[in-house]
Amino acid sequence: MVKMNQSLHRLQGSWREAQRGTGPGAEQLREQFERLMTVYLSTKAAATQPSMLQCCLNLQASTAALLVQLGLGPPGSEHAELSFPLPPLTDSLLCYVPEFFAENMGDFFIFLRRFADEVLESSGECLEQVLHFITVFMGNVERMKNPHLRAKLAEVLEAVMPHLEPVSPGPAQSSMFQRQRVFCSYRHAAHLAEALITVFVDIEFTGDPHQFEQKFNYRRPMYPILKYMWGKDNYRESIKRLADYASENLEAMNPPLFLRFLNLLMNDAIFLLDEAIQYLSKIKLLQIERDQGEWEALAPDARREKESSLQMFGQLGRFHNIMSNETIGTLSFLTSDIRCLFVHPFLAERIISMLNYFLQHLVGPKMGALKVKDFSEFDFKPQQLVSDICTIYLNLGDEENFCATVPKDGRSYSPTLFAQTVRVLKKINKPGNMIVAFSMLADKIKSLADRQQQEEETYADAPDDFLDPIMSTLMVDPVLLPSSHVTVDRSTIARHLLSDQTDPFNRSPLTMDQIRPNEELRERIRQWLAERKQERQQMGPSG
Repeated sequence: MVKMNQSLHRLQGSWREAQRGTGPGAEQLREQFERLMTVYLSTKAAATQPSMLQCCLNLQASTAALLVQLGLGPPGSEHAELSFPLPPLTDSLLCYVPEFFAENMGDFFIFLRRFADEVLESSGECLEQVLHFITVFMGNVERMKNPHLRAKLAEVLEAVMPHLEPVSPGPAQSSMFQRQRVFCSYRHAAHLAEALITVFVDIEFTGDPHQFEQKFNYRRPMYPILKYMWGKDNYRESIKRLADYASENLEAMNPPLFLRFLNLLMNDAIFLLDEAIQYLSKIKLLQIERDQGEWEALAPDARREKESSLQMFGQLGRFHNIMSNETIGTLSFLTSDIRCLFVHPFLAERIISMLNYFLQHLVGPKMGALKVKDFSEFDFKPQQLVSDICTIYLNLGDEENFCATVPKDGRSYSPTLFAQTVRVLKKINKPGNMIVAFSMLADKIKSLADRQQQEEETYADAPDDFLDPIMSTLMVDPVLLPSSHVTVDRSTIARHLLSDQTDPFNRSPLTMDQIRPNEELRERIRQWLAERKQERQQMGPSG
């Protein structure tokens, strides 16, 4: 039905194009459209017959319950109650169950979400069985090895959850009461949230040659689920517990789940918004060429190529804008209650450079390159992006070490950038308290920047062996890498290991528990800093 729906849209577009011409093709296309519409409506009427859908729903819920029982261990005569942690998987019959059982279940609930949403509302008990199935299998590679199928379960979860926005336009929207009741009172909420974050992380590497492009499509339904979970106390607390565990185990041999999640979230945000910016710049150039009449002088083939490029860039730009809006929005609400990880040196420099870089394009002199004719056509929401970025800054701005890290971003930060941001906040009519708070934060960061500039001038002649070999900055906590015997700053190697657990100098395997403090070098740096500070104090009065 989805494919028929897509074909109808394409056929309708072709029909309208043909109507503008004078050829005989328009009538043929109209007849094809009417025939396909008849088939579509007939199929929809048959496929959404209420009693049949209810029987199908009961079958899929029973399948979910059976697979959960098989996932809990060897089959017995007694029903096993779902509890966590899950028992080790031994002698399970799961290996004999074809994947299409789970595939069909997923397709069915996605179909209901789109074409018969009201059926989900009348079947609360069935939905609980589906939540059990998703909780057990989505985050557990031992019980479901196919990463693509586990990612699909996130789409199923989005289908059965109380959605935040209507599926289709129109006044007749089904109630959400039963779904909210089941979802909010779900007794394994903490494990469901953890399973969602686990599959978000796991699909980074699926082994598929197209894994880089696939992961963004797989993660698309996860953002509204996370947003809904964050608004419910039991789910929010479970996510905060994952963040607390990550804060306490930053240097564990295997990076904690939530730390890897945040690292990937920032990776996605950087890539998606940067790509969106590039596509919008290309779209604007093509629109200017078209509006100035340059295309009129082109040969028909060259003109069609230009039109095709504009359409392709528009589709790609829209997709990257939608996804970047989601990632930045997710960072915005996460920072409202989780600060310790974001302000840690492992992540602080990374998120600051990302935020400043995007502000530079959204409010700085480069913003003119993004002014396409119709923002909504490409889902470009610069006002919302600026608001979300400022919200992230305000959420983390109370932390002194975070503010002190902002001026260290030599690529994008400047006091002028923050002044321009304040002007944009006023222009888009943001609340006065937000504007005042951001202005005060900008002044605070500027004073820290002035102080740091003086210190950098003082320490500009630091010996080369005091500088981090990757970042070329003065090391604060030098550590020795065991295989290459190179000394780097702890925060530098920690950031590297989040994405690649190898020594950056010889590619041998490396984890945080293997590095050792270089105490001798740290003491030399400390003594050198103390001497320079004393010299500076002595020179001050005479200057």
